[in-house]
Amino acid sequence: MYERVLIIDDSQEIREFLSEYILQPKGFEVLQAANGLIGLEMAIAKEPDLMIVDQQMPRLTGLEVLEKLKERGIEIPAILATAHGSEETAVAAFRLGIRDYVIKPFDADEISDSVDRALRESRLQRERDQLVQQLMESNSQLQRRAQELNVLYGVGKSVASSLDLEEVLHRVVEAAVYVVGAEEGSLMLLDEEQGELYIRASKNLDSKAQSMRKRVNDSLAGKVLQTKRAIAIGNDSQWKRTHTALLVKSLIYVPLILQNKPIGVLGVTNRLKETSFDSNDTRALSALGGYA
Repeated sequence: MYERVLIIDDSQEIREFLSEYILQPKGFEVLQAANGLIGLEMAIAKEPDLMIVDQQMPRLTGLEVLEKLKERGIEIPAILATAHGSEETAVAAFRLGIRDYVIKPFDADEISDSVDRALRESRLQRERDQLVQQLMESNSQLQRRAQELNVLYGVGKSVASSLDLEEVLHRVVEAAVYVVGAEEGSLMLLDEEQGELYIRASKNLDSKAQSMRKRVNDSLAGKVLQTKRAIAIGNDSQWKRTHTALLVKSLIYVPLILQNKPIGVLGVTNRLKETSFDSNDTRALSALGGYA
C-alpha cells in the first residue's frame, strides 16, 4: 500500500517540483492543494500519511491549517515550509505537533531527508500498533482456549464421577452452550427403528423444539450423522432455511461417535445473535462430544 503525501502550497512550481522530483520517484501517492482551505478539506477527506505545508498561503496559513486539524482531533504528521523563518513561528509549529521545519528555498536532498524523518516515526508507530493488536488478539485466543480447557476438565471430572447418564448428557449440553456462547444447545440420539434423531438433553430450548424429531435422511443433523463430519452454518447460508425445522441464524452440529459408529449429534444454535460460530467453536464442541 502506497503512503500518501499531501502538498499544500500556493506555488504550482513548488508543488510540481516536490511531486515529480522528490515524492513520486520514492513511490509516494501525491495529492496537491493550491491554498490552505482546499488543503484542509483534502486533509480531512483523504487522511494522508504526511503533509508538506507552506506557511504563507491565501485563505489559510500553514499554522491555521494545523490548528484547525488539531481542533478536530486529527493528527497528521506535517512538515512546515516557510520563506520567512522565525523563532516564534517555529515554536508555534512544534507546539502543533509538526515533525520538521524547513526554510525555503530548500534543495532536493534536504526535503527528501525531511520526508524520511517525518515518516519514520509514523511507520514505527504503525508497527507498534499492529504488534499490540496482534498481542491482544493472541492473548484473547489464549484466554478463550484456557476457558475451554477448564470447562472440558470440569466435564471430564463430572463424567468420571457420575453414573447418571441423564446428568452427564445435560452437563455436556450446558458446557457446549457456555463454551461457544450459544443461545441454545441440544444433544440428539439416534432412534434406529424410526430412522430419526430425538432430543435427549437440551439447554434453553422451548417445548416445541424439544419435542421435534429429525429424519436422518432429510435433515442437516441427519447429514452430520451419516457423514460423521461436523457442520457449521453461518448467517450467509441458505441451509438455515431448507434443512432446519426451526429458523436459526447460525449453528454447529458435531457427530457423536461410539466405537466408530455414529449414535447422535451435539448441536448449538443462535436464533437471535448475528455473530457466527468459527472453527475454534467447532473444535471445542467436538471435544465435548467425546464425553457424551
